[in-house]
Amino acid sequence: MKYFEIEGKTAEAAVANFLAENDIPKDFVTFETLEEGSKGFLGFGSKNALIKIKFNDSEYYKRKGRLVLAEMLDKAGFHECTIETKHRHPDVIFNIISPDSKLLIGKNAQTLDAMQFLLNRMVSREESEGIFIVDVEDYRDRVVEQLKDKAIKLAKTVRRTGKPIKMAPMVTMVRKEIHIALKQIKGINTVSKGEGHLKEILIVPDRKTGGPRRPFRERNDNQNQNNNSEEPAVPQDKETSQEA
Repeated sequence: MKYFEIEGKTAEAAVANFLAENDIPKDFVTFETLEEGSKGFLGFGSKNALIKIKFNDSEYYKRKGRLVLAEMLDKAGFHECTIETKHRHPDVIFNIISPDSKLLIGKNAQTLDAMQFLLNRMVSREESEGIFIVDVEDYRDRVVEQLKDKAIKLAKTVRRTGKPIKMAPMVTMVRKEIHIALKQIKGINTVSKGEGHLKEILIVPDRKTGGPRRPFRERNDNQNQNNNSEEPAVPQDKETSQEA
């Protein structure tokens, strides 16, 4: 929600000017008059009205994004579509239901990602931290759940063997879900590596928790500098890997 204080000859004129200048439908604003305007006498002492406008920007951008996405689908020839709107703060999810779901997703979700990229470029949410997420019949959620299950299995392997394991590059929103899911696995840490939008997730053992180490090798007493010593040498620890 955003608030603005503006002036106009009358409260109604001030609101009309605000809506016209910002291309905002009247449905998304409410206002209260802080100071009444006055015409004065013979043109002297006139005073503008001062009003406070409350602009529901989140609802406005949500509706605008949905309309732009619907237009994109229609122009691309996907006429039998419905769009469900969901929220995952601070993001807004547009879930498309269509008989052409496979075409809309594309190979490795390339078509889906392209639509999402275009929508966010066309409808800027300005200061908002969230983005528009475009999905098709909850495809993204299904993929994320599969990757989370895989990541948990890999994390348990890392904890058992002490060897880091690298997962394939993922987009930001998926990496975030993986990091959260692996917080429940004790004895491991996760690190994102790479440049740009796609980054790998590296699952590494947490040495602070006393992760597994290689079996010790006993030293040969004959190799000791003091061959007369009857005490065996103390074996030295060696970690299986280094954290990246």
